[in-house]
Amino acid sequence: MSAGERRIDALDGLRALAMTMVVAQHCHLLPFGWTGVWLFFLISGYVITLGFVGGAPATGTRTRAYATFLMRRAVRIVPAYVLYLVACVIVLLVLGRHAPLGDLPYLASFTFNWQMIFDWWPGSSQWAPFGHLWTLSVEQQFYLLFPLLALLLPARWQTGTMLALVAAGPALRWAFVQWLVARDPSADPGWLAFAVYAASPCHVDAFLIGALVARLEPVWRERPRACRAVCATGLAIAAAYAATYVAVNAQLGATGIDVLRNVVSGVLYGQQREVFVYLAVDAAALAVLLHTLRHGRGTAWLAWRPLAWVGRVSYGGYLFHALVLWLLARTLGLNVEALPVAQRLLFLAVAWGLTVLLASLSYRVVERPIARHWRARSHGTAAAAPAGRWARAGS
Repeated sequence: MSAGERRIDALDGLRALAMTMVVAQHCHLLPFGWTGVWLFFLISGYVITLGFVGGAPATGTRTRAYATFLMRRAVRIVPAYVLYLVACVIVLLVLGRHAPLGDLPYLASFTFNWQMIFDWWPGSSQWAPFGHLWTLSVEQQFYLLFPLLALLLPARWQTGTMLALVAAGPALRWAFVQWLVARDPSADPGWLAFAVYAASPCHVDAFLIGALVARLEPVWRERPRACRAVCATGLAIAAAYAATYVAVNAQLGATGIDVLRNVVSGVLYGQQREVFVYLAVDAAALAVLLHTLRHGRGTAWLAWRPLAWVGRVSYGGYLFHALVLWLLARTLGLNVEALPVAQRLLFLAVAWGLTVLLASLSYRVVERPIARHWRARSHGTAAAAPAGRWARAGS
């Protein structure tokens, strides 16, 4: 089985872990659960790059290669996404809530992250089951631009260009903040931090780190010591960030447990936190991803079949979890945040189980059949084309 086609059970298990972190945060149990999204970003960069490392475009022209890649991503992303949006629209119509429907043009065009930042449709983006979908916009915007690195740049320049863009990540975030402040000098610091959080240019480095892991896979597999050094460096960067801002908190007067606040959870702005926090998260995620791919110590459980299955359907799980949480809390009349921890854990268990059930149904009934149908239709053309970096795109 080729690199772009293989399934890695431990990687699926890592997806399941990332999804569970996000769900747990939304159940008010894991304040840093949002970092699971960045783990998804790195995994996405890794998996899509597996499909086209090495070789010449398999589909003949750059334009057709680009279109083929986008179609593969659409087949993977759009069916479950449309299913989720339809379910949300039905719920809104039944409840007579029409304001959030104003978000549909942005959701349909994968520009919802910019709607949430600039509030072009005031107030509509505050419905919780839509709130997490900005990440899909960020991912799709990345997919529009990333293939151009492989299609337009000579192969010898690609790795260096990606490394330069990764290194420039903090500078890009800083520049984005400066641009926003220049537009509105009185901008609220919390809004500026959220703008960085949801703006796609501010997180290109996360996807590209995953892409570099795939592109340099022969190197790190042949040099385990170097790989371990990279993992250690990633953890050291994350630790240095945490230590720095714990010290900053102490200098600002925080004591006790409060020195740990606003480091990877809470108010992530001020003292350039919004610039550097994602560097720390990306670095830690890189260490976790590499350690998992190398089947490092303590990762065997990630390949457990039930967990790997959850990872396989985790895209649908990520989509549906917000609607499940909202409907469950509404039906039971619960303010989840106010519940005791034990009851929040029970709520998480029920919501997680329902989410995985819906995701599994979506995968079996909608996603997998559509993907198989598309592959069957395109099989003749793909079989006739020479093998190359655009012959496959990982799912």
